[in-house]
Amino acid sequence: MIRVSASISVQYDNPFSPFRGCEWEKGFEWVKACGFDAVEIILSDPALLDFDRIRRKLDELELGVSTISTGQAMGMEGIAMTSPSALKRQAARERLFADIDFSAAFGKPNVTVGLIRGRGGEASAEIEEDLLCRELTAVAEYAAQKGVTLNLEPINRYECKLVHSTAEGDAILERIGRPKNVGILYDTFHSNIEDANMLREIETYAGSISHVHFADSNRSLPGEGHIDFPAVIRTLETNGYRGYVSLEVLNRPDAQHIRDFAATAMRGCFGK
Repeated sequence: MIRVSASISVQYDNPFSPFRGCEWEKGFEWVKACGFDAVEIILSDPALLDFDRIRRKLDELELGVSTISTGQAMGMEGIAMTSPSALKRQAARERLFADIDFSAAFGKPNVTVGLIRGRGGEASAEIEEDLLCRELTAVAEYAAQKGVTLNLEPINRYECKLVHSTAEGDAILERIGRPKNVGILYDTFHSNIEDANMLREIETYAGSISHVHFADSNRSLPGEGHIDFPAVIRTLETNGYRGYVSLEVLNRPDAQHIRDFAATAMRGCFGK
């Protein structure tokens, strides 16, 4: 059965969280009130977080953690796996190791490698892909020791210079030898831009998909753009996906709108 989660920042304000970073407890309560199964935790530096406090709140609400979202570290601190700077690459590797340790303390949810790889464009595409594969291999080896799965997220061409489509994400997995603990994060917003046929890509790469993000074609709530989410759900289920579908949308028109209508929007995806 596919389970549902929503993105909540537990540290700094983030455009994908309908609650401020300092309001994460309210965010967790909202996730529970929506009837969702888990929280997708957005963080930058886990060393600055109170593990026990977060764990107690999750236990109190009987919520799981679907995923650890790591891209904020690149956005706020500029560390990146493909940076020309060896210091920044090392910082990104060490931060991902810390994210994996954080995951291991919360039931081993997947850890996402999205924007933390870097936006790209600072060196040639060949060099940056080489760097990504080298760093991803090292991080995957560490994650395997901890029993944690990584999600490599294809990101559209307007936000990132490398790994845009689902096929390109799968090609990276092939290049690094398809470790069992590395999959693709299939994001409907990015796929709508980069994949010629969203449902066909799910069918083709279903065996590689380890996590799913839901946002409509305008990065708003499902149903507020033109993506056929019930068809996406049916295709995922038909092709054996049994992981999480996590809501990751911008606060459009504002955070209150997301708080008010997210539960209804997600139920609509499942035809409820």
